[in-house]
Amino acid sequence: MRITNQVLVNQALGSARDLMAEIGTLQREVTSGLRVVRASDDPAAAGSIMQASSSLRAVEQYQENLNLAQSRLSVENGVVDQITNVLIRAKELAMSQAGADASAETRAAVQAEVDELRNFVVNLGNTQFNGSYLFGGDYADSIPFTIAGIDPLRPPAGDFKVEGGAGVFLQGNHSGQEVLVDTQVLDALETLSVALGTDSAPDIQASLTDLDGALEAVQVVIGDLGGRMNRVDHALENLGSLEFELLSQRSDLQDTDMAEAITKLVNRQVTYEAAMLANSRILNLTLTDYLR
Repeated sequence: MRITNQVLVNQALGSARDLMAEIGTLQREVTSGLRVVRASDDPAAAGSIMQASSSLRAVEQYQENLNLAQSRLSVENGVVDQITNVLIRAKELAMSQAGADASAETRAAVQAEVDELRNFVVNLGNTQFNGSYLFGGDYADSIPFTIAGIDPLRPPAGDFKVEGGAGVFLQGNHSGQEVLVDTQVLDALETLSVALGTDSAPDIQASLTDLDGALEAVQVVIGDLGGRMNRVDHALENLGSLEFELLSQRSDLQDTDMAEAITKLVNRQVTYEAAMLANSRILNLTLTDYLR
């Protein structure tokens, strides 16, 4: 086969283009820190990277959902603690006025305090969170409680749940029905107020049973609340572990080994410079050079 100068030129240019393309790829990897930028860089890895990225977006959404539930549960925890304190105070007041040494005047004064405690609990039932009523249930856009009671057409009932995983739903805070109605907190305070207003020692004594029942029911809610908070915390921990695994997996597929990439880049640059030098000397040779 006859080797002409044109053949040598074409071969030299082809080798130079290949080296330049490889150098360009390595420079991009070193600059961006990414081994796979386009699907064509590594089709198999690109598919796995896209899948991992999709899973990470889902994990982030689940984390947002659970963080919201965690915040709502935390607010509820503060509310039920205050309700507990109200009931304890109401019991103290009832016990102080159930004896024979109490008078109509003292009971009237205590009734005013009990009414304020009941109003305070009503306000707690109307606690707002992110622009809606925390204990509104299915009607979170409507005020759940008034001094007169609840609206039977829009009761503060209904579960608040969040998706903490694919098809996995966790309960958030309790509804107003569960916290104040089913526990009979408002009814117990109202019973005590009426008994104080009628100046009836036996009725005041009897109201202590209602207060004890309401306090016990609230403690049951608090226990269930603690369980819900633990489940949300546990779900967040699991998502955190999954997120770390997905990030590691994507990094292994996508990120550049900087030390290896830099070493390759330097080697290719040296090779390119040597090839260009050799090609320049070969291609500059003429027949005259051979005849000298």
